[in-house]
Amino acid sequence: MVSGNADGTIIALPGDVVGASPPESGLLYDEPTMLFFNTFANPYCNIASLPTDASCNMVATLGNHEFDKGIPELMRKIGGGDGATTIPHLVDPYPGTRTTYVCANVVWKVNNTPILSPYTLRNVGGVPIAFIGADTMNTPRIQNSANIKDVIFLDEAESINRYIPEIQRQGVHAFVVLLHEGGTQTPYDGPTQVNGTVTGRVADIIPRLDSDVDVVLTGHTHAFTNAYLTNAGGKSVLVTQAYMYSKGYADVDLTIDRASGDIVEKSVQIIPAYADQPSGTIPDPATSAFLEADQKVIAPVVNRMIGIAALDITRDQDSAGESALGDLVADSQRAAMNADVGFLSSGSVRADISRGNITWGNLYSVQPFAGTVLSMTLSGEQINRALEQQWQEPLPPHNLMVSGFVYSYDTTKPVGSRVTDVRIHGLPLDQKASYTASMVDFLAGGGDGYTTFKEGKNITNGPVDIDALTSYAGLLPQPVNVTVDGRIQRIN
Repeated sequence: MVSGNADGTIIALPGDVVGASPPESGLLYDEPTMLFFNTFANPYCNIASLPTDASCNMVATLGNHEFDKGIPELMRKIGGGDGATTIPHLVDPYPGTRTTYVCANVVWKVNNTPILSPYTLRNVGGVPIAFIGADTMNTPRIQNSANIKDVIFLDEAESINRYIPEIQRQGVHAFVVLLHEGGTQTPYDGPTQVNGTVTGRVADIIPRLDSDVDVVLTGHTHAFTNAYLTNAGGKSVLVTQAYMYSKGYADVDLTIDRASGDIVEKSVQIIPAYADQPSGTIPDPATSAFLEADQKVIAPVVNRMIGIAALDITRDQDSAGESALGDLVADSQRAAMNADVGFLSSGSVRADISRGNITWGNLYSVQPFAGTVLSMTLSGEQINRALEQQWQEPLPPHNLMVSGFVYSYDTTKPVGSRVTDVRIHGLPLDQKASYTASMVDFLAGGGDGYTTFKEGKNITNGPVDIDALTSYAGLLPQPVNVTVDGRIQRIN
């Protein structure tokens, strides 16, 4: 997202810059992504381990995916060095990022201090602007608990507000928040319209922000947002999010009164990043060369043939919430652990498999997380309760894909009593019996709000998710023919 005016432009990234990435980045620990963004940095941007220069044009905050490989690896990606990595490095040693990362609400458990600077100041045309960062406080619900065991995610609004008086004492009155939390809104073209309706957590956070907050650049919900909401002082706040996956960017125009230092006008337009007309049809030579070098490094791995798909295997869910690709992945994890049943968050499936040759790279794109597949012992009652959690409040962001059993549900029944029948290998679920269940460590840690899985016993670690899927897909009869098979049945 871009924040600027006639005097300068600042590139601001509201989290999830790395993580859950395609092989070109993920296989190399997302160093390629960090290096790519370094190319946008102006000469004033230092490597993050060095002091910040107020004329640097790059700033970012953390998202939930920045923690995918743990905090030591996050700090290495920011500060540089090869650390204990054994991957090839496109630049060796890896230099780190030239983007300034800020986050006010992620603190160390041991002393309650922020793991990064909570804010940074930028000088635009001689006027200081404060950029304050915050990650969604719900990160523990959607992240492997082992990756974040040393930190606490505090309330976003309270954490942002905590630093505003300190910044104001430095003579700063223009405030931009980078918030990795968002909402949804009906998309439209053109500059910000008044009276826009925004739903989601961001609509609850903005009214609690200090009256000096002017702009909030959001993320996380992967949706369009371009509206004016009201802060705690009753003043207008420009709130925006430019879809997801680089499908667009937010072109933010700010007008600042040099005398007061306040932002007096603000508007944004979401620009789709279509490459369907010149100059977008002509690839940037330097970027093309960088990508070519990247792909050459990973080619031996990603181009390895695994099998053949008889037809497209997609994430498309039927009316009951089941998908063919979700079934395939859930089956692969259950097979890897020889478990009775298997569970998978539908959000763990990130790309479809097209008809034809299936390469390792195709399967990696399906599951770009490198999560550990494990098994645990659950009672029948716990299995039933986990299924019921799909309708709890707050509503989980993703439903469950299953393997090894069939269940029916009725949404007309009260929450907590919607699962009407569960049959494991054709037999009714025994509430008192014990079953082995497969899943990835993210889900086992209560990810996506499925806290029942945290009660599991006898946990045994297995392969990484991509290895489980690769092995399973290679053993299936070729060509692979996977369709939705009615494991989840909606009966109302």
